[in-house]
Amino acid sequence: MQLCLESIRAKLGIYTAKNFFEYIRSRYLSFKGLGKCPAQNRVLEDLVTEVSIKLRENPNELWASQKFQLAFRVTKPEHLRILSVNGASQREAERAVTAGRVMSLLPYNTLMGETTLKKFLPSMPEKFSGKWKHSIDPYGIFRDIDRIEAVDCSGNRIYLATRKFPYAVLVNITEACHFGCDGCYKGSMVRTALSALAGVCLEYAEIKKQLTTEEKRAVEQARLLTLWLNEHPEVDSVIISGGEPTLFSNQSLERIVSQFKSAEHVKVVRMCTSSLFQGMWYRIDDDFVKILSDFKKETGKQFYVNAHVTDEFQLSAPEAKIAVDRLQNAGISVHLQMPIQEGINFRREDLEWTAEKLRRISKQAYLLGVIPYKMIVDMHSPSHPDLTVPIETFTRAVRCLDEHLINSDMERWQACNLLHEQGNLYLYPHPHFTAIKEIDKKRKRVIYFIPKKDSIHTYEEPLIIGHNDNPNSLSPIADSEICKRVDGVREAYHSLRDEIRELETRSLTFEQKAREIEKFERDFYKKSGITFPENNPLILKNEQPK
Repeated sequence: MQLCLESIRAKLGIYTAKNFFEYIRSRYLSFKGLGKCPAQNRVLEDLVTEVSIKLRENPNELWASQKFQLAFRVTKPEHLRILSVNGASQREAERAVTAGRVMSLLPYNTLMGETTLKKFLPSMPEKFSGKWKHSIDPYGIFRDIDRIEAVDCSGNRIYLATRKFPYAVLVNITEACHFGCDGCYKGSMVRTALSALAGVCLEYAEIKKQLTTEEKRAVEQARLLTLWLNEHPEVDSVIISGGEPTLFSNQSLERIVSQFKSAEHVKVVRMCTSSLFQGMWYRIDDDFVKILSDFKKETGKQFYVNAHVTDEFQLSAPEAKIAVDRLQNAGISVHLQMPIQEGINFRREDLEWTAEKLRRISKQAYLLGVIPYKMIVDMHSPSHPDLTVPIETFTRAVRCLDEHLINSDMERWQACNLLHEQGNLYLYPHPHFTAIKEIDKKRKRVIYFIPKKDSIHTYEEPLIIGHNDNPNSLSPIADSEICKRVDGVREAYHSLRDEIRELETRSLTFEQKAREIEKFERDFYKKSGITFPENNPLILKNEQPK
């Protein structure tokens, strides 16, 4: 019988799967000298012995075994009952999975507390259904305007990477990910089943189908991207991401990363991973660290790790310190990226709680020796009021990090960002956030026109009483030239809205509508002063992909 939560349910007796995970974790931490040995429990001990024999793993190392963490993943709503997670959360997860959502909750994350657990439970079936266009691809990573592709002799298009800025490319080497973040900024690409995505957007489904965990394919993707990079000297940074890149073996990762050694103009390589703090810390082993360290030594290029984190519990976990120490001892720095999510690390109705939560997270990062790099307003915020982190409220909450007498400057996040289809925006603590706002009561939306150097960004979010419904909550912009530019963008924005409304009356698929809207948006971006690099494809004249 295959090991899984169902297979051990009867053997747990009066205990829950969570009790079992806690017992195995205590054994592991005690073995590593990081905790006390758990009190002997005959039922759980017998189960540990049985599982370790079947998985062929040392009982004391089970917790740090990928076989164990994957075997006992929560992938079905009924698994939640074995964890004693019932009620509304279980029912909501069931609705989401029925709608095509991919569910994944590692044993590690079941022990991180209720707010963290909420992050990994699928909810709101409409999120990736196509009804909320924004959530399909909240950062616009896979849309045509941002994609880099190769075209072979037969005209086949191969996804290579995403480029939203002239200096950097984001190479998603797989769509697979065992971290079930419900609010993943890769949207439907990672968090829905292929069949469900194909029913909404066939174009994205074709990209998802390409991004397997097959080593040969991923190495070829990196090789072709390197050819493209060598034709674009303005690009000096490569960001390796997924899905989760550490699902590849060390041997595979070494072959993938090695391709970028010959990227002539690239000076910096970063890897975005959830492994350190979200349940696969054991992937940051000595061999993995050696790959990154050797790359730096052999090429002279920098290599950084960007680590996804949610709360202070993940940063204070002993497992996290094991992984971070390995990287830092090899000269690899860790930079944190943290989405700000309502009900998880943000409560818009309780700014005191929110400020204290954010302060504890940055303090724990400082104590661990990792760099608080970027806080990111939840990219799904514009989709639905229940998900919204109102940006004005957010700027009030982050004032707590401006208190030099309470917090060291080294504890401060380097950036507080609003990431959306138009690019990146910095959000400054209240009262320094500057924008012109418009309240659309009929649509129940608030529109912000935000100056950024020579451009005007437009950001929408749901109207939420007490947070963004005051038309006079922002100080007027004194610069008449900026106000004039905003007026022009507002006019163009309303023309765009009219075009979209007309489009909605036509009998088109989601994919057809999205493509038409993208054409309108391109013209709107030009009027807003927002430029995107032209990502000309790599033409494979004399070769087929290997």
